[in-house]
Amino acid sequence: MTVPVLAVNNLTVAYRVGRQMLPVVREISLTVTAGDVLGVVGESGSGKSTLGLAVLRALPAGGHISSGQILLDGADVTHLPASALRPLWARSLRLVPQNPLAALNPTLRIGEQLIEAIGGDRTTATQQALALLTRVQIADPARVMCSYPHELSGGMQQRVMIAMALHGEPRLLVLDEPTTSLDVTTEAAVVDLLAELIAERQPATLFISHNLGLVARIATRTAVLYAGELVELAPTESLFQQPRHPYTQGLLRSLPRPGLRYNHHPLQPIDGVLPAPDALPKGCIFAPRCALADDRCRNERPPLLDVNNNQWTRCHYWQQVTMDSPSPSPTVTTTALNGEVLLSTTQLTKTITQRRSLTDLMRRKPPSVVQALTNVDLKLRRNRTLGIVGESGSGKTTLARCVIGLTEPSSGSIDLIDVTLAPTIQHRSREQLRRLQMVLQNPQEALNPALTVGEALIRPLIRLGGLDRQRAVQRVPELLQLVKLPISYAERRPAQLSGGEKQRVAIARALAAAPDLLLLDEAVSALDVSVQAAILNLLADVKTDTGIAYLFITHDLAVVSYLADDVAVMYRGQIVEEGPVTAVLQPPLHPYTEALLTATSAHGLRLREVEEGTAPPHHGCPFQPRCPRALGDICVTTPPPWREAGNGHRLRCHIPLEELQTIQQPEAITP
Repeated sequence: MTVPVLAVNNLTVAYRVGRQMLPVVREISLTVTAGDVLGVVGESGSGKSTLGLAVLRALPAGGHISSGQILLDGADVTHLPASALRPLWARSLRLVPQNPLAALNPTLRIGEQLIEAIGGDRTTATQQALALLTRVQIADPARVMCSYPHELSGGMQQRVMIAMALHGEPRLLVLDEPTTSLDVTTEAAVVDLLAELIAERQPATLFISHNLGLVARIATRTAVLYAGELVELAPTESLFQQPRHPYTQGLLRSLPRPGLRYNHHPLQPIDGVLPAPDALPKGCIFAPRCALADDRCRNERPPLLDVNNNQWTRCHYWQQVTMDSPSPSPTVTTTALNGEVLLSTTQLTKTITQRRSLTDLMRRKPPSVVQALTNVDLKLRRNRTLGIVGESGSGKTTLARCVIGLTEPSSGSIDLIDVTLAPTIQHRSREQLRRLQMVLQNPQEALNPALTVGEALIRPLIRLGGLDRQRAVQRVPELLQLVKLPISYAERRPAQLSGGEKQRVAIARALAAAPDLLLLDEAVSALDVSVQAAILNLLADVKTDTGIAYLFITHDLAVVSYLADDVAVMYRGQIVEEGPVTAVLQPPLHPYTEALLTATSAHGLRLREVEEGTAPPHHGCPFQPRCPRALGDICVTTPPPWREAGNGHRLRCHIPLEELQTIQQPEAITP
């Protein structure tokens, strides 16, 4: 019988909190063989990262393995001292973390860090470092060797971490949310690279993620953790097609998929929250949130059962768990572009002059200029949602900051109905400020930690809504009910709220001023799938109840497909495709939109790699250097024309519409 590379037997991990040791991972058993990729999924707080750090024997201070075993190639490493672990870390155990910039030393060049990790003779290590950077598809490894971490993009930093993790012959690789901070096309390239290197080097791999689409693509088997317990373990295909635990079923039902629409098939988030480690239920850990739970579930802890060809589940009533989520409608419908134009931008342009280094100043080198926005024309109508999509650096956030007045555009105009807005927020009237509100990606940074929720909501009611304090206090319960939070939350502070609850408070605060337009900048990208589903449904309900319009910025086209009425696709500060969402996405016509939409598919369109920092061409199509369907000289020399595709759908591309429609069929985006 083959000995697995990793065997975890009844592992329990606890953290010291005050004088208590609270178990955060309990009695987990699993194995991973050479070349096997085990996906580990679950909500934040489920114990995914703790499990990964425990098997690496790299728990932070306060973490302790209370019981159980960790076997590496049959050898027990559970209680090895640090002196015995160091050669294992150097030779066999590797980690690719979520945030590569935090993992890399900011004071050392990339080459020095790679050479230090490889060890041995410096000349040999330098050659190996260059070979590793080439292997992870970095175009100019010599330049990257001489660069500091902050001089590289997120995708390049993550490739460096992958190179560092895969030098030599690692036996166990832990990938802890390795693509969370990347946009979809970079994420696709990194996952393709990881899959190729894992197949080549054959390490046992733990792939920790809350992105179920990525797990479905790369993992051979998937483990589902809930509140520190393993609740389901199965071959990935079996688990996604027929989950046998209500929690897994709930995670899959929470996913927005192309073809599902907020007004036809609302998402089904999981009610409730994870229990605290010191307040665990007596019986089934999931019973308080489970629709199938009865007295047996609340009093008797279910065992882990093998129910179908190595599909293990911890549920008394696994036979009743079915994957009966509504299927996307195969018909393509478009909604009429009616209603008053609420917001419009005309030839909006933003040029950013980059700060020069001391060396550049001494050499009198002129400052470089970045064209963040180029002649952007947009129209957003009342009671509609306009999705703005594109990679990092495409200009989405710059557009939002110009609209809200936080960034002054270089030229162009922004009109709210028939009034041209001042370029900066300081010069706008209080009424204009009231009508335009914004929700940021990270509510933790947006909420004042010293104010209670009630106080945070009272301020805009007084300052923008014109209410006195007594009337503002009376409105707070209405706002909390609008975002489906208990009235008692008015007395809580941000530190006492979960990430999803903080985002609901941020939305309530923005709605306090009764705005006509709400700008949402990646407002759901950092949330677990179930919390994301709840927020998306909340936004849909608020739009229906109030008639508000949304400018919704994201890199997730599945979210846009679910919530948006119209979509604009941005690349390098320009709009390359726009129109009603069903017309633009089913199927996508522009090659860039196609690449964004099919990024999570193993057979999706992949963009060409270009040298980092390469400026877009001054003439021709800005997308041409990366376009896998480029026609030739015409794309290099001539700006692409706008082509009308009907029903308000148009795109900028030299490829004839008939050819694009033939190449990109709807089945290419079927989930």
